[in-house]
Amino acid sequence: MNQILYMNSSKKKGGPLEIKTILRIFAILCIIFGLILIGQASYGILTKKQEEGQSVPLVEVLQEGNVLKITVTHDKLIDKITYHWNEDTEYVLQGKGRNQIEETIDLPVGTNILQLEVTDINGKTAAYSQMYELEEGDVTKPEIELLVENAKVKIVAKDETELDYMLYYWNEEDETRVDAREDFNKQIEEKIDILKGENTLTIIAVDKAGNETTKEQIFRGVKKPEINLSRNGNELIVKVTDEEGIQKIEYTLNGQFYSTDPQNTGNALNAKEVEFTQTLAEGENKITITAYSISGLSTEVSGETTI
Repeated sequence: MNQILYMNSSKKKGGPLEIKTILRIFAILCIIFGLILIGQASYGILTKKQEEGQSVPLVEVLQEGNVLKITVTHDKLIDKITYHWNEDTEYVLQGKGRNQIEETIDLPVGTNILQLEVTDINGKTAAYSQMYELEEGDVTKPEIELLVENAKVKIVAKDETELDYMLYYWNEEDETRVDAREDFNKQIEEKIDILKGENTLTIIAVDKAGNETTKEQIFRGVKKPEINLSRNGNELIVKVTDEEGIQKIEYTLNGQFYSTDPQNTGNALNAKEVEFTQTLAEGENKITITAYSISGLSTEVSGETTI
């Protein structure tokens, strides 16, 4: 009998994988592992850059006599400022939603170390530490104020303890000295004329402890308007001049008010010289004239005449 041979061409289940399949799986695993490493590295680099880019508060401390002026600036809101001297009590200054803070604290006598720390709303801190020395006695400098009153400047020098003297001079001229009064030695006042044109006034105030303050200021001096009155029969001739320019002229004659700007518009006369006549009444005449310059100075003249 003829024998019938049967051959099964299907692959057996559970047999070994082919080499190509193994290589493909290995390649895919390598790619996945590489992506994981790249992701971790990118995250690490990004985090590092963010940390390096964070700004910190800027602290400036300036000693002025027996006090320290502290200035803190930041591009973010400041949460608080804490400080203490040596190992003493710690003080807290609240930021109150500000990104710039100026505070003044007293400087203790002797040699002391200031420990200061600033914290922003993100918790970022900046620390400051510095040693300061303050000797016994008066170390506060005098203060100088300048007040302009018409064509004069009022100089006021003050000290919390006791002034010794004050010096002042215009430009390079000789200085003038004013000593403090024994019964009022915490303040010196002096009123002087402002020179015509542009000039520099220098003031030096010295207290009994030798502390000295110098102040310079430039002034541009002008003269007040000039008023000249003359009479021709029953007419009063008024002439007003000013080197800068006349703003307005006002006068009251026998109770009657007159003005070149009755509506107070602020319009200047745009003239350096104005002359006009005013008819006088029979009997006694009383007049008061005020001239204003564009520089803000004024001159007042009063007179009486009888027709």
